[in-house]
Formats: sequence, structure tokens, C-alpha cells
Amino acid sequence: MKWCCLLLGLLLAPLQAKTLLIGGLLEPPLKYLDQAGNPTGLDVDIVSRIFGTLGQPFRIELIDSGARLNRSAKEGRYDMLLSYSYRPEREAYLIYPAEPHIIHSWYFFVRKEERGRIQFGRLEDLKPWRLGLTRDFAYTPEINAIEGDASWQVQVVSMNMLQLRKLAQGRIDVVPMQLASAFAQIHAEGLEGKLDYLPRPIRSSTYFNVWCKARADAGTPALMRAYDAELRRMKEDGRLRDIYAKYGVPYSEP
Repeated sequence: MKWCCLLLGLLLAPLQAKTLLIGGLLEPPLKYLDQAGNPTGLDVDIVSRIFGTLGQPFRIELIDSGARLNRSAKEGRYDMLLSYSYRPEREAYLIYPAEPHIIHSWYFFVRKEERGRIQFGRLEDLKPWRLGLTRDFAYTPEINAIEGDASWQVQVVSMNMLQLRKLAQGRIDVVPMQLASAFAQIHAEGLEGKLDYLPRPIRSSTYFNVWCKARADAGTPALMRAYDAELRRMKEDGRLRDIYAKYGVPYSEP
């Protein structure tokens, strides 16, 4: 028994060696601050459940700029980042686990009165319209390439939460947004009846809670394996589905 306890302690030790600092972008209902200023949301609950089970201390910091979040990750501020899609160039500074935790669908949002006028069969259909993009967001290669194309009317911001406000104010005409987050903001800011989305999806992608290479250490591989194993168990036993239901997000197993 004494040897078993010693072995268990040795196995758990790397998971508890330090308090992880996890960074995320403010994006209700996935990650946001409650009335007391504490991080909450679907993504927050998932990592809280996993690391609580593993006995891994952590702290979450949410900010409003994706560009600043990426820069801070490269500079070594964060151990992990919440909810990143896969892009090959991100492997220069991020380490992806095996298990995704969510599938996001993206659509172009427009003002409701323009929905019949703005058509999206192919990307070129949107060229006559003012397009809003958020810096450092991974849309599609074609959409990301537009940012540097002078033939498009593109407005780029660092804070994604500004996009729907600009759209409602008539400062842009169309903007790609993640569906669940967009409707959470529309509801929170009283924009119901003003905005809508075009029926054809841009893309659906799996998202991961990722590790940052600048802060990875000898214990990171073991922690990532334990994280993946616990997330798989949450998918199998229904705990992941329950977290989705808590935030009103439709469940599709990632």
C-alpha cells in the first residue's frame, strides 16, 4: 500500500507543480466575467471541471483583444489559451491537444433590413459591401487574405465585440461572426430585431484549449495527456453535454 501511495504521488506531482495562467478572449456565453468580476462561461466551466478533477491549480485571465492575447502568449505570459481553432502557422507558438471541446459555426451577419439585398453564394458577392474583420482571427484563408487587399472595403478592429455594434450603427455592412457568441451579444445589448445572418455558413471548425510553447516545461506532455483523457470521459459520460445545456448552447460532440 505504501508503494502504491508513493507511485500515485509521483504520477500526480507534475500536474500540481505550478499554477497555470490561462488566457482567453471575452466572448459570452463561452467566456466572460460575472457580476462579481469572476471568469465564467462554457469554456471556463470545461477547464474548471477538468483541472478540478486532476487537482491542477489554475487561474483564468480574460481580455478584450485577440491580437494582445496572441502577443502575450508568444511572449510567455500564458500557459494556456482558451478556444483556438487550428491553423498551421499557430504551431510556431501553440501546442494543440488531441481532444477538441467544441465545434463553432461561423456566418456573415448583416442588418435585418439588408438581408434580402446582400447575397452570399461566393465570397466575391460581398465585394460591394463594407466588411468588418477582427485582427488575428482565423476565418478562412480566403477571408483572411482580404485584409490586405485594397480592392475590398475592409475595416479591421482588434476587439471583436465592437463588430456587431458597428454593424447596427451602419458603419459596416457585413461581418463574419461565431453564431453562439453573436446571439449572446445581440441579446445582452438589446440588438434583437436589428441584426440577422445570411443562411449559408462560412465554415464549421473544431476548437481546442491550447498550450503555449513559451511556457511549456517537462510536465506539459503528462498534463496534456491527462487533460485529453478527462475530456474524453466527459464526452462519454454526458458531463460535457450538461455544461453546454447550462449555457443554452446546442450540443454537437466535437
